[in-house]
Amino acid sequence: MPPKRFFKRKTPYGADSGSGTGNAGADSPQIQFDLGVEKKKVTVRKFKNMKLIDIREYYQKEGLWMPGSKGISLTEEQWNALVNRMVDISEALHKIDDKEQLDVMKVALETKNIAMKEQTREQSAGAGAGAAAEEEEDEDVDDVEFEDVSEAPDAKRVKTE
Repeated sequence: MPPKRFFKRKTPYGADSGSGTGNAGADSPQIQFDLGVEKKKVTVRKFKNMKLIDIREYYQKEGLWMPGSKGISLTEEQWNALVNRMVDISEALHKIDDKEQLDVMKVALETKNIAMKEQTREQSAGAGAGAAAEEEEDEDVDDVEFEDVSEAPDAKRVKTE
């Protein structure tokens, strides 16, 4: 079997793609937002009929803004998961300097993750008798979360004194 050949792109990304339009992204819609921080931009685009959100660093070459290798592309599902966790992420950002508060938050998040996994498992198993059990388990998880959160700081304080 002959070795694979690799070819370098003759035209930079965003330049003439041979379609005569002079814009490589002309056939697929995209919207770009400047984050205003160190050349970082968010692009919402479609690729192979899939919606993507790119968070990427850009650089300028020969007058064209080109995407750098530093960045991430998220599918719509991944983006929604990130948005759903935004409150937790913001809270962690504010508590990152206080180890005690961060430990309490970790316990609460672990409990929350367990509850989310249980809920997903029960939804996939069926909605019939599982709905009543789900409500009972949610109450149990809430109790555990409350106990863990209230006991964790006391345990830490006793050890540090």
